[in-house]
Amino acid sequence: MIDDGLIHEIKNKFPFIKNLKDKNKLDNFMKIIKIIKLKNGEKLLEEGDHCTDIVFVINGVVRVYKLSPEGKEITLYRLYDGETCVLNVASIMSNTPYPATAEAEQEVLVGLIPVSFYNDLFFTEPSFQQFIFNTVSTRFQEVILLIDEIVFKNVNLRLAKFILKKSAENGQKGNLEITHEKIAAELGTAREVISRILKDFEKENIVTLLRGKIIIKNEEKLKRIAEM
Repeated sequence: MIDDGLIHEIKNKFPFIKNLKDKNKLDNFMKIIKIIKLKNGEKLLEEGDHCTDIVFVINGVVRVYKLSPEGKEITLYRLYDGETCVLNVASIMSNTPYPATAEAEQEVLVGLIPVSFYNDLFFTEPSFQQFIFNTVSTRFQEVILLIDEIVFKNVNLRLAKFILKKSAENGQKGNLEITHEKIAAELGTAREVISRILKDFEKENIVTLLRGKIIIKNEEKLKRIAEM
């Protein structure tokens, strides 16, 4: 049985729990949920896995990505506090193997509930149904935007947007600590392509490149590239 502090955190992160019509299911949820901890870099799910549980991220960040036979990666989306994985749900609903890899990007606390209890909640509890529908809708929109980025926008533009977005997210505006390989995985391209474009940016005095770090020198010019 999980402690009261964690029960309180789970209720706050997943509001649908408080809105369950059958209050016995609230108690059952807390009894049934299995808590696991992942370290940075540990796999939560791997491509080809047969899912037997639904994933609930209590805290931390999980990156969901696709890996090609040649070893090329592309990030599909990330899971944050209070979220579940739509591909995990889809695999269970269609009884098919998990089609991607889900990996912890930092220390992550995850809750797992078995398929039988998921089905019970989904078919009897409107608040849980809405939670799942919202998840599917959000991820579908994200994947459509990702396809749009990859197919219709050049890498220079996408790289400029990525640098601006990530430097702002990390609270280190003007600086970004990341490898070229990691950027390539995020944008779904080759490391060599990223390195070449960054060197072009450096020649134009837009950025300065250090080992594992990018320093923005001309933010306005980078924004103009991102808006092309």
